[in-house]
Amino acid sequence: MGKAMDSTKKMPILAVCGKGGVGKTVFSALLSRVLIDAGYSPLLLVDADPVGGLTSAIGETAADTLAGVRDRFINTARTGGKAELVKAADELDYFVLKALVERDEYSLLAMGRNLEKGCFCSANNLLRTAIDSLIPSFSSMLIDAEAGIEQINRDVTGRVTQVVVVVDASQRSMDTLRTIIEMVGPGQISVVANRVESAEAFKLPEGIPLLGLIPENQELRDFDRAGRPLWQLSTKNEALLAVRKIAGVMGISKA
Repeated sequence: MGKAMDSTKKMPILAVCGKGGVGKTVFSALLSRVLIDAGYSPLLLVDADPVGGLTSAIGETAADTLAGVRDRFINTARTGGKAELVKAADELDYFVLKALVERDEYSLLAMGRNLEKGCFCSANNLLRTAIDSLIPSFSSMLIDAEAGIEQINRDVTGRVTQVVVVVDASQRSMDTLRTIIEMVGPGQISVVANRVESAEAFKLPEGIPLLGLIPENQELRDFDRAGRPLWQLSTKNEALLAVRKIAGVMGISKA
């Protein structure tokens, strides 16, 4: 699974959050490209959007999802006997690995949409343990999350080192930022402003650092509209250059 990670690099575990529609998946896709270009590979990507935004943004498809694995486990727990449940628990890591899309420089896990309803904490805990077991095989991890971070805490990992909240100039995106601050505290949080030309367009809560601005970009809009993978953007694309600059502020530099 992947290549041995470079032990000289500190492993970042990044979660990208924000209100729906602010461009967090676009930022996640561009930042993942920057991470790979900077030598943070193999990179573990987690697409925590039920509709698979990051998966399509980088031009991938996922044959299976973690939600599918989880739902099959829950169905076994409901309908099978004790022997079947023990067997399913023993095989959980195997099925998580089957859901992993593996490439030379990165691997992708898509969370997918849960079909089963209700609280299944034991299944979620098993999934979190299985995913945590993958982390040592990678040099970095990036999670494209939903608007909040409940899913990250519950289903993915409790070891996120930095939460990057993407905002635009709207009040709703700022309200989402404040909600996330209340959930995790300000210490881990930083902000990226998307489709914003000036930091004067909004005011961040005190103590929350602004990593940088991503300007409006016609080439990016054209790619997004056509469903083209954002990793195919020109190396001189203004949005990609802005994300490279943001990555530098985050301490992500090319080896």
